[in-house]
Amino acid sequence: MRHTKVVVAWSFVLIVAMMLLGCGSSNSISAEQAQAISHQMLSSVAAAMQASFGAAAALPATERPRLSSAVTKIRPDQLPSCTPGQSCTVPVSFSGPCASGGTITVSGNFDFTLNSSGDGSASSSLTITPKNCSVDNLTINGDPNVTASTQINFQNNAVAFPITFTEGGGISYGPHPSGSCALNVNVNIKSTTNCSVTGSVCGRSVSGNC
Repeated sequence: MRHTKVVVAWSFVLIVAMMLLGCGSSNSISAEQAQAISHQMLSSVAAAMQASFGAAAALPATERPRLSSAVTKIRPDQLPSCTPGQSCTVPVSFSGPCASGGTITVSGNFDFTLNSSGDGSASSSLTITPKNCSVDNLTINGDPNVTASTQINFQNNAVAFPITFTEGGGISYGPHPSGSCALNVNVNIKSTTNCSVTGSVCGRSVSGNC
């Protein structure tokens, strides 16, 4: 009799565990939402670079530049804070609207090391922080934030392709579904018109152009 009670008890535990796992899976975002989040992050990086190295004013969320185009705006010889042949640091600070409400900020530095001919590199680690950022029926926030790292090589003060960006970190999202998750996205820019995205957002595969 006791053996039967133990079996029933364990069966109940397994049923509850399976129910909890089922509830957890319902918190997963869709593939379309993962793609929208990835696009929001990368378009914000592009807007931050455009504002810091190109146009004086940031473009609206619906008119943000492509990342592959924004990187070509970086010309070390045209940066007031950089002297040819010397190392310099250029701050990046951007805050703009998300596609459907809320804000997203990008901050960090680009550290340049170039010779007098304009050959060298710039490295950067940017912090991306969404705040009540509405994307594809989700509201996302930094958990604590997302980072985008890159190293860009230069020849004669012009960017040298290819360029890679690595995006990581975490976000929280809600209200339906709700949860938190990690981002692991890689960007490969081969030219101003050839930019590809691969990786995952919240466990969902993402891909596309940038």
